[in-house]
Amino acid sequence: MTKQRSMKLPDTGMASFHERERREDRFALPFEIEVSGINSDGEVFRVTVQTRNVSQWGCGFLSPMELKKNDIVAIRVAVPEGPAAIERPLIRFQVVRVDREERGWAIGVWKMEPDDAWGIELEKITQPQGGGVILRRRNHGNKAGESEDE
Repeated sequence: MTKQRSMKLPDTGMASFHERERREDRFALPFEIEVSGINSDGEVFRVTVQTRNVSQWGCGFLSPMELKKNDIVAIRVAVPEGPAAIERPLIRFQVVRVDREERGWAIGVWKMEPDDAWGIELEKITQPQGGGVILRRRNHGNKAGESEDE
């Protein structure tokens, strides 16, 4: 008789797994998020930036400070001012992409927890960025200007 084991991916592997298996839409939806963590000098940081795109499992943003691939950061939707403001929880994300740009670093992160990070139903408020799921797979029949992979 064989014994069944439950397999759980380590937290740091969760983002990599979702990146490889990604079949979700990305939405060009700018809103403010707070990104916090510990930099390479061991100093705590917290910056407010605007998203460039979001999905159920991740987001992209321009950071004024350099982050490293595989860094773990905490992100939450920035709280608007006013008495009706509801503070969103901090959610852990893993940095999966870092590209230097003129005004900072383009960062791509993947959620490490199943919790809802954004508090909105993306499909109900905007259209997917760059088309549907088919454009995310390798497709040799792309039209000019469409990327094969994101």
